[in-house]
Amino acid sequence: MSDQDNGESCEQLLNLLHQRLIATGEWSSLLMQLRQMLEDSGWEAKLRDHAEQEARSQESLHLATMVDKLGTYAHDTFPESIRASIGAKLRDFLDRNLEDA
Repeated sequence: MSDQDNGESCEQLLNLLHQRLIATGEWSSLLMQLRQMLEDSGWEAKLRDHAEQEARSQESLHLATMVDKLGTYAHDTFPESIRASIGAKLRDFLDRNLEDA
């Protein structure tokens, strides 16, 4: 099997997982939990403040530059505890649903 076949197979598996998450309502539940965790941690407010500071510091606002800078900042400051918690919930979902497959 080629690397391209492996990539397509992985992408298909991810698409099936996403469809299953949506069909079961788990996707919406995880998104709500994630949003609440990020809000409770203050990360969302910090990201918004950082975005405002970046916008003010640019002489001429460039969307692509803002997206790049904010994406990097968001990735670098994303709380590891939240990443681990959501990851655990996804693994639990997989464990429960692989038995059904």
